[in-house]
Amino acid sequence: MNLLKTIGKQMQYPKGFFGKILFAWMTPKTIAHARWTADLLEVQTEDKIIEIGFGDGSNIKLLLQKAIKGFVTGVEISKTAIEMASKKNAEAISDGRVKLHLAQGNALPFENNIFDRACSVATAYVIEDPGAVFKEMFRVLKPNGRAAITFPVRENFMRFKPVATDGFYLHELADLEAEFQSAGFVNCRTERNDSVKFGAHCMLGEKPTIP
Repeated sequence: MNLLKTIGKQMQYPKGFFGKILFAWMTPKTIAHARWTADLLEVQTEDKIIEIGFGDGSNIKLLLQKAIKGFVTGVEISKTAIEMASKKNAEAISDGRVKLHLAQGNALPFENNIFDRACSVATAYVIEDPGAVFKEMFRVLKPNGRAAITFPVRENFMRFKPVATDGFYLHELADLEAEFQSAGFVNCRTERNDSVKFGAHCMLGEKPTIP
């Protein structure tokens, strides 16, 4: 397996030593995406937040800085990510403010209507069926809860050589927006930020109030 294919596979499912190297390499490139996402989510002090695909846990620390009396639940398919994020957020985990789960984004192990905010950063292009993940995010959000999905601008990201290998699904923006709205979100809008690496889109939406 050549280097580019190895990188592509690791970006889809980071594991082991190379997974740790990948996270160390990618986090500085995407942390600005995460910071922007946390701002757009308008996190409140006591919010219960779920992040799908939390990587090395750096994003979780950003969310905790805003939800200073809240709680963050993280979901990942990578045991390596859970190992790294557990170390990075050890104090918050010990304090009961963070809990990490090994699970698929399209089958979240939680009841309906329990989170105030939901987000996922830099994962959309490694998910074959993002619509299934959006539906699960919608399900676990409380009425009036807000979701944010952030990902690189497709045209810019396509210049990143590993995307030509296995493990990437370069969904069109319009298709992602349609899947997001189809999941049930309302008041949807997409923001763009060209000041971050690759540029970024963030899709925002809310779960309607139950009549």
